[in-house]
Parts: sequence; structure tokens; C-alpha cells
Amino acid sequence: MREINSQQAPVVIIGGGIVGSAAAYYLARRGVKAVLLEKNTIGVEASGRNGGGVRAQCRVRIERRLAMASIKLWEGLEAETGMDMEYTQGGNIRLAATEARMAQLQAEAEEELADGLYVELWNRDELRRRAPYLDSDHFIGAKYCPTDGVANPILATWGIAAAARKAGATLLTHTEAVSIETQAGQVTGVTARTPDGILHLETPRVIHAAGVHTPQLAQTSGVQIPIKPARVFVAVTQPVRPFFTEFVSTHDFGVYFRPARKGHVHIGSVGIFDETFDKSTPDYALPRLATAARLVPALRGVSFLRTWAGILAMTPDHLPVIGPVDGLEGLILATGFSGHGFCLGPIVGKLLSEMILDGAPSINLDALNLSRFASTVQSPTSPSSNRL
Repeated sequence: MREINSQQAPVVIIGGGIVGSAAAYYLARRGVKAVLLEKNTIGVEASGRNGGGVRAQCRVRIERRLAMASIKLWEGLEAETGMDMEYTQGGNIRLAATEARMAQLQAEAEEELADGLYVELWNRDELRRRAPYLDSDHFIGAKYCPTDGVANPILATWGIAAAARKAGATLLTHTEAVSIETQAGQVTGVTARTPDGILHLETPRVIHAAGVHTPQLAQTSGVQIPIKPARVFVAVTQPVRPFFTEFVSTHDFGVYFRPARKGHVHIGSVGIFDETFDKSTPDYALPRLATAARLVPALRGVSFLRTWAGILAMTPDHLPVIGPVDGLEGLILATGFSGHGFCLGPIVGKLLSEMILDGAPSINLDALNLSRFASTVQSPTSPSSNRL
């Protein structure tokens, strides 16, 4: 393929999911017109294929802090961007079928309350009263967070991307980054494949937010990232008369369900992952849908309109990798969100903009740096020779 041109960019963002789009948006709001590269279309991968949960509860402390900050952004994002994202704060219920699970929820609640996140612990009687749509005989209690909610993953990602473009960012879809160039420990550019040929972007800064595809491209700059694919699925029912507002999940039965705006109910799996890039609906989907109908009588007999699968980017500790790379100036990673990154998208995008413009993020992210996987990290020491 021919090289169509060589351009300069203050920042190149790789990946058009919610994190990359949010980074482009917050940079543009502060006057930096980044170039975002997406090999398909905006939000077509994990950012548009998840359950749409926007929650702060049931996270480890560093993620909880990020989620609480992100929810504050979510609360004003539609008004700020003028985009409908179907964001609602209908609450989030985590169910417990065993004493061990209830003890885990109790321990989480103590930490969450100490960190300023309001949650409630419910016994079976309270669960029956507050969530009468559940067959509560299966459960002994639950934990509830009223400020958690949901958003439409596709509308949210598209909306943030559109706001970024309106603010001055350049979004190049169907443009696949194929290498990150470096020289003497410094990022110097990105080469991408477009429908018309090869594009080379000279830049001193790259935000790499390509989800499960991050490792392959990172290797072109001498960086190894321990990420594996994991398949999950979502099924959507026909519209039903609305009967609940919460995002409800149970690890004991491996399923979640949540309402959508037009009366549909979304159902997906919890804690079950296939290590594959295959996006076909997994075999375990039907048993999970049957389980959901067993737990929620109102779902019995409903028809399903469609199902889809998404591929998550899983790290060994199921926490994201966010921050600069030791030994390689100008490369910032934001990947490996392990199935719980949709909620974090806005705040991570904002923090990435702060890293570039302020030198450091307003929330300390050291615990999420790639260096925690030191045994799997290859320090980049030589110039890249991967330019096409």
C-alpha cells in the first residue's frame, strides 16, 4: 500500500472505545486537538458490547475511588455534551444466596461506607419488600447502592466521541494503527493503515487504549502487556411492562439483569469467561437465560430479540493498566479493564488528559501502572523498526 501522507499530531489516541473517546473529549476541551485512530467504528468492541452498568460498589478501593469520581461526571455528561446516553441512576443490587456471599457483601459495605459510598445491607425480608419482582426464596440478603445505575453503551460511547469531534478532535475510523515508532526511549510516531493507504503521524505522545488488541500493537514499541481475551454475552428481551429499575446481579447463579429505556430487559453472565476472540453467542447463554427466568418470574415466557457477545481485556489481577510506561517517554496505557471499565471511561479519559497537560493525574494511579507486572514487562531499549 502506498503512503498517502505524513502528518503531525500533538497526541495520538489508539482505540475508539469509551476511554479513548473520553480522552479525546477532555483533551479537546482544554485546547489539545488529538487524533484518534479506530480500526473499525466507534464503540464497536467491548465499549459497545457490555451490560452498561455504571456502578461504584463491589470494587477494590482504587477502582472504587475512580468509579465514584466517574459517576460525578456521568451525572452531568448528557447536559454537558448535549447527547442522550440513556443514563439513569436506578440503583444496583448485589444478591447473596449463601452466608459466605453475604459475609463478603458485609465486608465490602464496611469499606464502601468508610470511603463515603452510601450502601445498604438488606436481609431477606427487606429484599422481599424492596425487590418484590425477585423470587427471594433463592436469596438470604443483598447489598444495594442507590447512586449506581446504567447507560446505553453504544449511545454513550458515540455521544462522547461526537462531543470530542465537535470540540476539535479528529476521529479517524477504519484506520488501524499498525506500529508505534520510538527513538532513544521516546515515542516519535504512529503508522496506520487506512482504506486509502498508509498514514504516518508524527507525535511525541500516544494514548494506547485499544482494549484486548493492546498487546500486539504495544509489542511494536518493545512493550509487553499481560492481557488475555474473555468472552461474555448479553441477551435482550422483547419489550415488557416495566417492573424494576435496578441493575441486579448474582455471582452465586452467574447472571445479571437490568432494564433498558424502552421496556427491554438485558440479561448477561457474571463470572463466566471463555478465553477466545470468537464473538458468537456461547453455549452457556441458554442456561443463564433459564436461570434468570427462574429468579425473576416476570421474565418467564418472554421472547428474546437478539443476543451478542463481547470480548473483554483481562489482566492477571483483573485491574486495569493505566499510566506511563517506564523507559519509554510519551506512551500512556489505558487498557485491561477486565469487564468493569465502562463506568470508568469518563474519569479515566479526564485523568489521561491531566497526565498530558498537567504532568500528573488528580487521582493517584500508581497502583495501576504496568510496572506491577514487572516479570512480564519488556523495557523498550532500542528504536522501533516497524514503520511500513
